[in-house]
This record gives sequence, C-alpha cells and structure tokens, in this order.
Amino acid sequence: MRTELNSSTKYAELLRSNQWLEKRKQILIRDNYRCLSCGSSYGLEVHHRQYILASKNGDFLKPWKYANLNLITLCSRCHQVGHKKFKVPVFNV
Repeated sequence: MRTELNSSTKYAELLRSNQWLEKRKQILIRDNYRCLSCGSSYGLEVHHRQYILASKNGDFLKPWKYANLNLITLCSRCHQVGHKKFKVPVFNV
C-alpha cells in the first residue's frame, strides 16, 4: 500500500471528515450498531474490506467513496485481530 494510506496523520484526517462520518453512520445503522464478528455494541469501527487504488493517478479512493458492501462494522478488538490475521486486498482500477 502507498505510504499516504499508511500515514496515520493523513488517514486520521480523512476519518474525521464529514463525508466519512456520514458514511460511517450509514454502515453502523445498517449493521444495527453491532460488530458483525462477535456481536458487541462497544468500540465500534467501520472496516474497509478492500482498498481501491486508481492506477491513473496512484491515489487511493477516499474512505467514504466505497460501496456500502465493501464496509463492515467491527468492534475495535475484532478489527485489530482481523488486520493482524488478514491482509486487506488492494485493487487497481
């Protein structure tokens, strides 16, 4: 993955944007405010099941531009465990 996506500062800024907060809210509502792995309702985060890299300019799609089917609600523990266990695929478009 590109350095920009791994940059905690830049990515953290994107996750504070109004666009992401609205998208996150949609996913949380859809998933009934529950982790879809363990069922917890605490420490919820929205996980990207994949990342999309635009081959034309080399930039990743903004977090809120993903289709809802590529986003899933997880508690912070399941999210962390998932990232350690599985690599999130990156698709070039």
